[in-house]
Amino acid sequence: MASPLYIHKIYNRLRSFQNPFSARYPTVNEASNLSCIPFFIIGSGRSGNTLLRSILSGNSDISIPPESYRLPFAIKKFHIFNNREWNELVREVLHEFEDCKEFYTWEIDIKDVRKRLENMTDSKRTLSNIFDELFCTYAEKHSPKSKIWGDKTPMNTLYLDWLGPVFPQSKFIHIIRDGRDVASSYLKMERYGTILEAANRWINSIELAQSFGSKIKEDYMEIRYEDLVTNTESEIQRVCDFLNIKYDSAMLDHTKQVGKLGDTDKLHHSNLSKPISSESIGKWKSNLSESDQESITKLLHKHLERLGYAD
Repeated sequence: MASPLYIHKIYNRLRSFQNPFSARYPTVNEASNLSCIPFFIIGSGRSGNTLLRSILSGNSDISIPPESYRLPFAIKKFHIFNNREWNELVREVLHEFEDCKEFYTWEIDIKDVRKRLENMTDSKRTLSNIFDELFCTYAEKHSPKSKIWGDKTPMNTLYLDWLGPVFPQSKFIHIIRDGRDVASSYLKMERYGTILEAANRWINSIELAQSFGSKIKEDYMEIRYEDLVTNTESEIQRVCDFLNIKYDSAMLDHTKQVGKLGDTDKLHHSNLSKPISSESIGKWKSNLSESDQESITKLLHKHLERLGYAD
């Protein structure tokens, strides 16, 4: 099976040959008038993304659904079927979410989203509006008082130059964690079978996110996992300022949100039921053998040093 990065490069090459004026429906336009300026939590998996989601979800102004995994593929579907009638295009894009085996965790009826989109005025018939209606439908059911919605899907980090143009004013929060702890966690949960695979996922995520961040500047912020678990209040205040959302100290009791998140019943999310602590910092030293510790440190040395993680 081709890697996501390979598919990413091939699709970008195909898009470069398309005539931007031939699109029947725009990706976004000035008349889109979205419900809010959304935000995206990005970075490698196993970096505290879900912890950050659980904390932010404690603020009634914020709605973040479970991971969808499908945004990049829905974007591709939109471009492939852009010459179709609007209702058919909507069905094709939404089918990407329906077809995802994890989408049931959203607990919404995709038919409701489709009806809202089919009745949409011509000026709002854009890809950004399709996604906005989808996320708003989730928010209306699970966080009815929310003012903004966000997304927390680490895989999206591999497709930021697809996602960025759909939401040109959106904000991106890049959460970074010591790559040795990330790789160790990936191996423990058996997401990757080798140290090299786990290391490369972390490296790719860091490089792609920071490269993207350098282009959007003030709409991008970085937060360290280590700071999040040791200086939680100040870091969450900083995130709230970035999102222009009022900080609420009740957010720090994140365990109250875990049961409401919809997709946190998996074994690798078991720590979410515990109070925030720094006990997972440096666990790679006890989880990996000495030889594996040497290997991962060597593989990641350049980036660890640049990010200030080198011993």
